[in-house]
Amino acid sequence: MASLHSHFVFSSQLYPKPNLLLSKSKTNAMLSPTFTFKTTPNCTKQDQSTASSRYFVLVHGLCHGGWVWYKLATLLNGAGHRVSAPDLAACGIHPKKLEEVNTFEEYCEPLMEVMEAVPADEKVVLVGHSNGGLSVSLAMERFPQKISAAVFVSAAMPSITNSFVSITKKLVEDVRKDKKDSKDVSGPRRVFSFGPEDLRTNYYQLCAPEDVTLATMLVKPGKPFFDSSVSRDDFVTAENHGSVSRVYVVCNQGRALPRQTQIWMAEMSPGTETIELDGADNMPMLSVPEELYSHLVDISNRYQ
Repeated sequence: MASLHSHFVFSSQLYPKPNLLLSKSKTNAMLSPTFTFKTTPNCTKQDQSTASSRYFVLVHGLCHGGWVWYKLATLLNGAGHRVSAPDLAACGIHPKKLEEVNTFEEYCEPLMEVMEAVPADEKVVLVGHSNGGLSVSLAMERFPQKISAAVFVSAAMPSITNSFVSITKKLVEDVRKDKKDSKDVSGPRRVFSFGPEDLRTNYYQLCAPEDVTLATMLVKPGKPFFDSSVSRDDFVTAENHGSVSRVYVVCNQGRALPRQTQIWMAEMSPGTETIELDGADNMPMLSVPEELYSHLVDISNRYQ
């Protein structure tokens, strides 16, 4: 197979294999959260000739797919970075059907395969959006030595001091009650489906109309997978998950996941650096892709 290092990979069956050795750095997981509500770093395409290449693994949220990263992936690839955005099981163009995926581990298998393919002496910048924060957390627990930084973009963020059960209770208290035309079918085979009006009003309200249209065409029903593997107390541990440098990107115009809830999750994970994206809804990779791109490149340069 030809080298895929310079390609953006959507398919969960093709993964670029990075060949750049990154130096090692860790932050103290027990420090207080560091809030850096700052202006966007000046990381433009003009810098690409001198910037070192990094490998970014981008993880989508519930009902979405790798396609949601198309703007950000274009910017990263254009600057010489390598990108993989796998479709999690039964998402995007992944061949499995939703009814064939029964556990959270099965759902995350495509991401685990990406991480398994990363050589032992290399590291990635692992980025999770929304529910993708849970998948990122599982990867942190299993492959901490392969991650230079884990970035949670308006995402669910469990930690050694804040279980997913606690996060769920907080979300019930804080998150909007009006799901508009979205459907959440409860029960042992719980399935969630986004409605066009909910997407437009509560998630993509600051995105371009064509991105809203794209989402209404490509989102698929999904399972939250709130099973025992996610809710157990040892889902993440200090030895593994807690050893990875963490950054939380707060989207301050988010409606589906409010700003205060995002900040709360970061505060409940001691040692997490927190950056605020001004004017971003809960889909910043589409509404403010250049700003998010600049922050991610800056993070990749500071955490190596």
